[in-house]
Amino acid sequence: MRRAFQRFFILSSMKLRFLIFSLLLLSVAPSFAGIRSLYEQEEYGRRSCSNLVEVDYNPEDHIMLHCGFATCPDGSPKKYHGCNDDKTLYISPNVETFVRDAEYFLPYTKGYTALGFFLKPTLTYRHNEHLSVSVGIDLMGIAGDHKKIRGISPIVSIRYSPIENITIIGGTLTNPGHYLSEPMWDYDRKFYAHKEDGLQIFAHTKHWKTEMWCNWEDFIVVGSPWQEKFTFGWSNCFTTDKCYYTGNHYARISFPINLMMNHRGGQIDAVKDTCIETLANGSVGLKYDGFSRRLIYSVEIPFYGFSNRSNEEHIHTHFKDGWGVYPQIWLGSSKYGRNHQNGNHFGGGVGYWYGDGFISGRGSYLFQSRSYFDDSFERRYRHMLTAHAYYFLNDIFGFSFQAYYDLDESKMDFAATIALRFDKKFKIHTWK
Repeated sequence: MRRAFQRFFILSSMKLRFLIFSLLLLSVAPSFAGIRSLYEQEEYGRRSCSNLVEVDYNPEDHIMLHCGFATCPDGSPKKYHGCNDDKTLYISPNVETFVRDAEYFLPYTKGYTALGFFLKPTLTYRHNEHLSVSVGIDLMGIAGDHKKIRGISPIVSIRYSPIENITIIGGTLTNPGHYLSEPMWDYDRKFYAHKEDGLQIFAHTKHWKTEMWCNWEDFIVVGSPWQEKFTFGWSNCFTTDKCYYTGNHYARISFPINLMMNHRGGQIDAVKDTCIETLANGSVGLKYDGFSRRLIYSVEIPFYGFSNRSNEEHIHTHFKDGWGVYPQIWLGSSKYGRNHQNGNHFGGGVGYWYGDGFISGRGSYLFQSRSYFDDSFERRYRHMLTAHAYYFLNDIFGFSFQAYYDLDESKMDFAATIALRFDKKFKIHTWK
């Protein structure tokens, strides 16, 4: 008994020292990187992300680059962060470095050049298939910025699955981008609004997958110099079959339906500006996906709507309502093809955007009928061609490119991103 106790004490001490050393190493490893950005609108709490083209898409397992189209929501309650053993503690470094060059010259927004890193060391305890708890820290490094660390905040998340088809997440949210496309979710939010906190619910059946979330962005007390702000969203995907690959070839017809509302105001408000607004965005569309062992192809025709649900005396936006349509065609390599062993994925897509008084509370300003930096500028009718290209290697290296040609201005904006990511899970201890 004495020897067993000594052995247990020695092993526990070794694991504790390993854990402390790992956290110290993670805190200094990526200190060479940073970011230089023209986006300094910190009072709005702005940051970003997007989705990838993957057949069996897992919202926790991807490099957050700005390419690809939204896929179906997947709750995946039994696979959380790759942690599949009960009563087990895991550690994940989750490091990502990037170079982002956004050459935006159209009057709707401004470009920037960014070099930096995200560091999110996280401990995850998986109690069983129903309950997991994660704690960590979220850091964003800045090159050329005197703040050195632009963003630092805690990661606290509890994931609970009362039944197999429902997952509830409280605290730090997962799945940035929420399966929304650019008109409703700005890809550049990755660099100014990459972290969300609130409540999130996933649910899925054979023909329906959904995600509902609330991101509380600004909390106020008496005397706060800002307004209360939060975002509510609901993403849905109705399909003819399951949202993952089976057999040698698979075709799917889906009907994505999305809703998002952005509110600012609050009863306790010391701000002199009495702007109390609720902006609502919705989209509904038809999408055809084809999968084979070598190709992924997709045709999507979504319609977008906008409505300002504020009282007449509080309306500060340029339009009361509006709409848009964004047909797209995508073609890419399948990860089940000849490149499966080394994990290469590449492809691209083209699209056409038409907007009529369209505004989105969290969407890219490149698609809107107003300017982000110039309140006096507006263009009710928008006509724009878009093109996207991407390449991924082993889920570690990624490259993406986007081009936006405005037919009214006869000018083109473009952006490119290079990213490296390391996001492995290491088992620390399992309790019997």
